[in-house]
Amino acid sequence: MVRLTAPSLNEAENLRHIKAALNRRGVRVPLIADIHFTPNAALKAAEYVEKVRINPGNYADKKKFAEREYTDSEYEAELERIEQRFRPLVLKLKQYGVAMRIGTNHGSLSDRIMNRFGDTPQGMVESALEHTRLLAARMDEEGMDYPFHLGVTEAGDGVEGRVKSAIGIGALLEDGIGDTIRVSLTEDAVCELPAAYAIAAPYNRRQTRAESDTPLSLGGGRGRELFDERRNPYGYDRRFSHEIGLGSLAMGGGQPVRVELATTVSVTDLDGTLAQIDALTVPAQPNDPRLRQNPETPLLSLCVPLADLADVPPLAGLVKIVTAPPCEDDPAVWDQHVRRALMGSQQHGTALEWRLSPASVPPFIRDPHGSTLAGLAHTAGRLAELASLFQPCPVVFSLDVPGAAAGLSLSGRPPRRPWPRLPLAPEDHAARPRRSDVPSRIQLGALLCDGFGDSIQIDSAAAPAEAVRLSYTILQAARLRMSKTEFISCPSCGRTLFNLQTTTERIKSRMSHLKDVKIAIMGCIVNGPGEMADADFGYVGSGPGKISLYVGKECVERNIPSDQAEERLLQLIKDHGKWVDGRLKSPNGGLEE
Repeated sequence: MVRLTAPSLNEAENLRHIKAALNRRGVRVPLIADIHFTPNAALKAAEYVEKVRINPGNYADKKKFAEREYTDSEYEAELERIEQRFRPLVLKLKQYGVAMRIGTNHGSLSDRIMNRFGDTPQGMVESALEHTRLLAARMDEEGMDYPFHLGVTEAGDGVEGRVKSAIGIGALLEDGIGDTIRVSLTEDAVCELPAAYAIAAPYNRRQTRAESDTPLSLGGGRGRELFDERRNPYGYDRRFSHEIGLGSLAMGGGQPVRVELATTVSVTDLDGTLAQIDALTVPAQPNDPRLRQNPETPLLSLCVPLADLADVPPLAGLVKIVTAPPCEDDPAVWDQHVRRALMGSQQHGTALEWRLSPASVPPFIRDPHGSTLAGLAHTAGRLAELASLFQPCPVVFSLDVPGAAAGLSLSGRPPRRPWPRLPLAPEDHAARPRRSDVPSRIQLGALLCDGFGDSIQIDSAAAPAEAVRLSYTILQAARLRMSKTEFISCPSCGRTLFNLQTTTERIKSRMSHLKDVKIAIMGCIVNGPGEMADADFGYVGSGPGKISLYVGKECVERNIPSDQAEERLLQLIKDHGKWVDGRLKSPNGGLEE
């Protein structure tokens, strides 16, 4: 499907010529007319396209940012007015057999919605229901089954734009919400297609039950009882865990989400190991990534198969040992191995990370429950119960489980009895054959957005510095850790009033090093002023060759000539004490003068 902007009746009328030209060429791709502010353009477009998208925030309303208290009767009168404007479009679409998309975003909510519900998800839901979990719940209550379209409108460009799109869209797809998607990048529109296909591909493959992409089952009727929903899907609340020490760092509790990365050479290769560590930590990231070694000899490693750790000599400098639960048929023998591992970890003063995967479910648990979420949860519960006997003994659970929903279900409700709130480390292996790093963005990002995860681990075939950069980009996209400037920029469309791509590139080249600063770059007024609610500073097209600058939601400079606007934006940032000298150094993201 191809969406075309039709900002006025003239452009809507021209859709007839575009459709005719495509038909002559044998191109049968469905066309979507994107309408804002102009109901008459929507009525005309309905004669030529397969779908009309309207924005309920501005179809029958003008955006004035006015503050007003509505009585219930006044609010009902407004709804009746909207119905009178909206009904002719519904009838015409029905006449022509044309689909409609009601597409809302928080940047263009009407003043009426803003005054009653605020710039909130609830406001988006009410806006859509008048004329994305939360909307699904309301539609279910109303008995509606209309398809959902998903997109992240102001994702930006480059890796950051793709990561934000993958997390925002993928988190909802993981919940089973979404029928069509659009990736919106501040790039040539053709660049959006590969990114969108990469996000959609795992979920389309699940329809064919491709084994590698099918999430773990819950484990039958009994297994489903273990996983009652405990999170609030309509708001963010980080999962509570106990804080543990890892050398000079701490993890869990109120600590920031940490980044862990494995070196790719044996620890017996001293020069190679030190070279990788130096490359990752000089200059430093906001906090140095913790390093996990993968050697050829288990006892020289932080990442080892379960051994008799109580008999292993102390390993100087280690802060954590990574291992998998034992594979034993006899529960008593299994418990004994786990106890000895915990005792060894306690004696050495090192944390112990249990890596949980379908393969880690022991036979005596697998027999009744299978390698399912229920089996994995019973394994985790038994490990945690034994860990509670060894205090203090820092223990971490890492999740190597296909599908974010699987990890979320496991961490959301342990089986039947409470167990210690151990730190949780979601893990993704982007280096697996025939996999891109898109699943890692989705699965890690979806868990993080739901409050799960005290560190993240990406094992990637990419260079270590690239994996670190991706990890911090995922954390920033989930709004958990800011390590560089956050840019909020819309995709170019027929309403854009300047060259959005080149302008964004210029501003990013000068201002990407401003940690904890959010800058919005918007092509026009449709979403621009509304999006200032989520940005510290805004650069918005206000007319041909004219730019308006914002601080938060307030427009502080209007109609500046575009050739002066970037310098004025820079000065505005300085005036508010947000500027620091320096620029980003590639690839690590540290500052250099």
